[in-house]
Amino acid sequence: MPQLSYPSDTFPGPPGVTLDVPQTWAPVRVGGTLMACRKIDSDHGFAPNVVVRGFQRTADFTIRAALAELRAFVAERGEGRVDDPFELELGGVPFLGVNVSWTDDEIGTVVQIHLFAGSRRGRIVDIVQATGSVGGDDMERSYGEVQGILQSVRVTA
Repeated sequence: MPQLSYPSDTFPGPPGVTLDVPQTWAPVRVGGTLMACRKIDSDHGFAPNVVVRGFQRTADFTIRAALAELRAFVAERGEGRVDDPFELELGGVPFLGVNVSWTDDEIGTVVQIHLFAGSRRGRIVDIVQATGSVGGDDMERSYGEVQGILQSVRVTA
């Protein structure tokens, strides 16, 4: 009897991802993510964080479709705003990025940086989405640190 396994050539797992984080950050387990981390000492009500998700879609799915899903999410938030997308390359992998923001009743302004990378495998598209979030009183000071962590993202097959 044949045996099926995961991961395998037939059912490959998600791409590998690495991040460089400062000593003041720690990994956290967040359901539905490949990895997540946050600033350890955050006394401003909102801990700056970075979350990396991986998901698979059918071959007709594009990064632009992922942006449309993100726009719909932000449109449901108070004073939601989506900036113009930008392109960058990290570790030889092209990414599409976008900054979004909204107002949260408890936190105040929340700003996120989203980076999307995709690769096709036959009828499947692997998507990696890295998201850095800052908010509240510490937002402006933490933005550069989160941006630096996101710039260290490396995706491997």
